[in-house]
Amino acid sequence: MKMISIQKINVPLDCTIIANNFYNYDPQKDFKEADNYRYLNEDLFQCAFPTENLIIDLGWYGNLKENTGEFKINIIQKENWEIPMHTIYSSSVTEVKELLQKVLDYYSSAIEEE
Repeated sequence: MKMISIQKINVPLDCTIIANNFYNYDPQKDFKEADNYRYLNEDLFQCAFPTENLIIDLGWYGNLKENTGEFKINIIQKENWEIPMHTIYSSSVTEVKELLQKVLDYYSSAIEEE
């Protein structure tokens, strides 16, 4: 079993980290109920692109005891949490990390091009 640690995310310079509790714990491969409660919640990672009034929010949503759920990346514009601009779902910790990185890179390069 590999050591559980915070995910390595390449956060763009124009992005501010608000919270990072996103671990490499994989509930699909290494399920332990206690670890689900320790490493999975709705507030895993959040960062902001202040000049764009954009928030990228990652959380895990589901039943920790039954190990049923998924990761969700919400892209929030202008603090509109009720209606996210985009939502991306994944049950894989590896895939959601890659998707999160792509989202961060996309919005960083989109800002640079303006």
